[in-house]
Amino acid sequence: MEHHLQAYFKNESDAETTLAKLQRCPIRDARIDSIPDTDSNPFLLPALSFSSSSTPSAGIITDRDVVSQAESSEAFHYILEFYVKEEDKKEALSILSKTEAHLDKDAYDKNNK
Repeated sequence: MEHHLQAYFKNESDAETTLAKLQRCPIRDARIDSIPDTDSNPFLLPALSFSSSSTPSAGIITDRDVVSQAESSEAFHYILEFYVKEEDKKEALSILSKTEAHLDKDAYDKNNK
């Protein structure tokens, strides 16, 4: 089974750097696109929130913190999309967690079950 992952970035450089790091695990159909300017961003969480433990560790943003994140003036202008196989998803999420990537709340919920 394959998973479609989307990671949001504030700038193109961070997205490109992350894509280069992801090349070490098997991903396919990777692309970086700019996000049209909008007045709001979706509820986004830093990718470092995607840990394998069930309890958040220090510095991890929890669901309660999402509202303050969404209400901030931060704007994400680039999206990195790719497909990864089930057996490689954990490695891909680990790589994302060490970058400036943010994932939407739906992805957070789906990947932390």
